[in-house]
Amino acid sequence: MKLFCPISNSNKENLKDAFNLIFTGMIFMLAIMTLARLVMLFQFALNPFTEISFKEQLGFFILSLRFDLKIVTIAYLLPLLLTICCFSFNFFKYIKKFMQIYSHFVIFVIFIFAVINYFYFKTYEKCIDTFIFAISKEDPLAVLKTVINDYPVFTGLICIIAACFVYKFLHKKLLNYLAKFNLVPSFKLTLSVFFLVLILAFSGFIRGSFDTFPLRQLNAQICDKPAVNNNIPNGIIAFYWAYKWNQISAKLPTVTTDEIAATYKKLGFKVDQNDFEDLFRPLKKTTRKNEFLEEHRPDIVFNVMESMSTHLLTYDDKDTRDLLGALRKNIKEDMFFTNFVSEGDGTSDSLTRLFVSVPDLNLSTSAHSAKPYICNIVDLFKKAGYETIFVTASTSSWRNYDNFLRELGFDRVVERSNVLKDFPNATASAWGIDDEYLFKETYKILKEEHHKPRFVMTLSITNHPPFRLPKDVEVQKIKLDEKTLDRFPYDNTETIFATFRYANDELGKFIDAIKDDETLKDNIFIAATGDHNMRGIGYSDYPEELVFGHEVPFYLYMPEKYIRNTAVRYDPKRLGSHKDIITTLVSHAVSDYTFYSFGCDMLSNDKCNFPYAFNQSVAIGYDKDYACALQTDNYGVSYKITDAKRLLVSSKADDANCTKEAALKKLEAQLYYLQATMPVKLEKKN
Repeated sequence: MKLFCPISNSNKENLKDAFNLIFTGMIFMLAIMTLARLVMLFQFALNPFTEISFKEQLGFFILSLRFDLKIVTIAYLLPLLLTICCFSFNFFKYIKKFMQIYSHFVIFVIFIFAVINYFYFKTYEKCIDTFIFAISKEDPLAVLKTVINDYPVFTGLICIIAACFVYKFLHKKLLNYLAKFNLVPSFKLTLSVFFLVLILAFSGFIRGSFDTFPLRQLNAQICDKPAVNNNIPNGIIAFYWAYKWNQISAKLPTVTTDEIAATYKKLGFKVDQNDFEDLFRPLKKTTRKNEFLEEHRPDIVFNVMESMSTHLLTYDDKDTRDLLGALRKNIKEDMFFTNFVSEGDGTSDSLTRLFVSVPDLNLSTSAHSAKPYICNIVDLFKKAGYETIFVTASTSSWRNYDNFLRELGFDRVVERSNVLKDFPNATASAWGIDDEYLFKETYKILKEEHHKPRFVMTLSITNHPPFRLPKDVEVQKIKLDEKTLDRFPYDNTETIFATFRYANDELGKFIDAIKDDETLKDNIFIAATGDHNMRGIGYSDYPEELVFGHEVPFYLYMPEKYIRNTAVRYDPKRLGSHKDIITTLVSHAVSDYTFYSFGCDMLSNDKCNFPYAFNQSVAIGYDKDYACALQTDNYGVSYKITDAKRLLVSSKADDANCTKEAALKKLEAQLYYLQATMPVKLEKKN
């Protein structure tokens, strides 16, 4: 049989030469990336690295190696495939020549990116990110001057040339050394198996993981030290992530102050287009002077709950289908709004809008992430004297949030690795730590001794597909009719409802723990809302659910003394949206304080400049009996509200005017473009 025949000497020599070139190149790539990482680690992150545990240190090197192997195998996949397909042809000698040139080129590219990553880290205290593309938009002469003045360009060029000679010498030595060994099988059958093993190995290293998801940017987190985490990716993969996110981030259009003034006019405001500050005047708010608040500023904890859906809440039944758990008694005792919509329809989308009132779900990964947005809620609380903390169940490397949250100004970012330190037995999904342990960590933080009031924002994760529950949580048996089952196109509908209940139950337990704590209960506000509604259940097939498809609840606990002393007026039927949450909290927590926001105080009847329950796709005026489907930034279609309790609408459009609602959407985008495209100084961090 042909499979048991030996291969010819010439073919064997071709394979030996090719594999020597491939393995030599791969060894050099790994060596350069490892050396570059060690240099950066010792130069920029030695102290934080020594502070983490040995397990985390070991994890750092293993995870770094996985990322390096991913790049190495991607780089040498083409030479491998060319070798396998063409080794028996006469022209293979030309392919070997190409492979040699290709290998030198790849090594040179890896080296250059290692150098770039080093100096980028030295300047911006993080690995290459999307801001590298923003630099290219600056004045080229100014950039060139900055580079020449701040960096050893000429010395660096000499070192690169010297390194090339050293590499050439070592490359030849390694090739000669590998030539002493024969890794190529002599028979066709064993050679076929050898090829298969190589292809499987390359595939495994390229994927980087045997878990549900391949190795990706989300995994580039090993501890709570940003300087350490930023050394995990090598230069080229960091650049790839930056390029990917820069491509995703749409090019921002330019906007003139005249255009902004024209949009304000549609909303009933007149602003001076020649006065930059006046362009934001309608967003300016000042809270009432309050002597009680001057002496009693509360701590504030704001929980953003994954997929906390008003729609799913409608299936709740205390006796037959409990979907609230421990949250039930709290929503009866405290303030709970259900005529409420998320501003975005995804986690990152809603968070970005909550943080800075910016309609760009990719802001955290764009070159515009660090701009000083006037509606920055972190800056708002810090100027009011608050310590700011963000607690997430996921890894903070998700969508570059580790850097983004710090750019926003959070004093502390507490994420998955921190929770695992405090609760080593915490259960988790593919996306992050389960809600029970997120809230345990948050409660622990709230109990810490502190001399400034605190604003703590949390992000839960358990109620996220693929839906599952911790092993010690029993899946609740629920009864659903055929119509409901048809509405949820999943095989595990019971698990979906049980996971929703678990998240609500853990939130309720967290609230109970605070209310039962004598040191906390009288001096803290607790807010909670969903980041977005349940998705994937066919809202487009139900036109009457135009608004319902975006509804999330808003829960708020305020101690009785704050309710009495800040003139709270609670109407559970009141309309609202994400933009109103921070305005409501600040209005009843801080005295005589000026800030900027699109939001309204939902606990007062004070005049509000933007009285709309607003989502990127739909808006409802607070005094209107219709909803507007926002088709574009200039155009909306109205639908009569037929059910005020669930905000259901007529399936047929009517002729009500949606000019103002559409103008609000346009204004939000225009003010973002204006702020994001303001000139940026190219500065070197000390």
